Amino acid sequence: MFGKLLKRSKSTGTRKPDFQRGLAAFEAEDYAAAVTDWMPLAEHGHAEAQYRMGQLYARGQGVVRDFGDAAHWFRKAAEQGHVEAQFSLGLCYANGEGAPQDTALPVRWYKTVSKASPPTAEANLALLYPNGLGIGPDIAQALHWYRQAAEGGHAEAQHHIGLFHAYGQGVAQDVAAAADWYRRSAEQGYAIAQHALASLYANGQGVERDIGQALFWYGRAADQGYVNSQLALAIMHEHGTGVPADPAKAAELYRLAAEQGHPVAQVNLGLLYARGHGVPQNYAETLKWCRRSAEQGNVNAQFNLGLIHSNGLAGAPDYSEAAVWYRKAAAQGNVGAQVNLGLMLAHGWAGRPDLVEGVDWLRKAAAQGHAGAMTNLGALYANRDSKAHNPIQAYVWTIMAAAATQPGPDRDGLEAKAHELGASLGSEDRHKAQVIMEEWKKNPKSMAVA
Repeated sequence: MFGKLLKRSKSTGTRKPDFQRGLAAFEAEDYAAAVTDWMPLAEHGHAEAQYRMGQLYARGQGVVRDFGDAAHWFRKAAEQGHVEAQFSLGLCYANGEGAPQDTALPVRWYKTVSKASPPTAEANLALLYPNGLGIGPDIAQALHWYRQAAEGGHAEAQHHIGLFHAYGQGVAQDVAAAADWYRRSAEQGYAIAQHALASLYANGQGVERDIGQALFWYGRAADQGYVNSQLALAIMHEHGTGVPADPAKAAELYRLAAEQGHPVAQVNLGLLYARGHGVPQNYAETLKWCRRSAEQGNVNAQFNLGLIHSNGLAGAPDYSEAAVWYRKAAAQGNVGAQVNLGLMLAHGWAGRPDLVEGVDWLRKAAAQGHAGAMTNLGALYANRDSKAHNPIQAYVWTIMAAAATQPGPDRDGLEAKAHELGASLGSEDRHKAQVIMEEWKKNPKSMAVA
């Protein structure tokens, strides 16, 4: 906010402002000295100094951080045709940075004082915030300033204009126009736009589908280290999309992205090691890369860690550790993890059995239509030695398992078992079973509750 700058010393208060001296101070991280030189220049219309003051206010360097004042100086420079300032001002409007917050202390103070003395409050508010409390989101203004910067050749602004057209924000949705803007940005070497343009070519959106062009632009971005393009290229090489399948090349690209921390690349690289595709089979490497991915919350990696530990693929089987990772994946809705965790708990493979929780996880998987979960529920409920024994539920889940199974011997066996279970029920119990199944058809998720 204006008026909250560091005080100038007597020795510097009368010297002539100098932009380059301010730049040297900024680069030395002496932001207060930079302000001393740049503020007078900005006030006298120096566009670059205005832009720099906007940056300082946005970052809170040498001044009290205030996006309203940042936007003020960005606008001053933008109106003089400063391309970076135009883009920065567009960002302010797109993000609503500096918008007033009801919980901010000055706002609460203003609201309190305004009740007692409106004129005093207004006067003090003007002193505290000469350019307002900030700016709220304004897509039209954001689009205006992005376009100004884009037409001035700003690559990132061109990409943003493409995004506006791609998603129909402030303009009619027009993916072809988005592709044109992405291309202008991509041709300047902006990696994110190169990736976006490649994705349009890969999917035939706004342009004719052209895998060759997709590979070209993904490659340009990947060469700059853009992790999403490295991943996209790896997948294309692994599966032979537009190129001969090359698992070794895929592994190389996955590794580049994995080493940057991309969780999908990490788990995919781990699975190549598990299968020995493009790399020597090595479950220790699978374990390493899946763990890195799983620790970032990747559900597929968590599920695969459960498989590795439960099957002893990287050492002795460790059901307790498997249960930890299955639980994490199951909580995110992974149906395979829900089934495996449910069976481990129901049968006590990871320690003392917990039938209630085990059944609960199997029901959650069944609610997603998993035939194996239904089959196992039917078996648990049919087992007379199990505490879960319930003839009605056994009949219900076996019938539903049969309906969810593809025609063939497995389905025939389930139908025969269901007939056997139904024959042992009285008419009242068969009616109860019918009611349960009808409720299932209305709302499968209700069946997830034991």
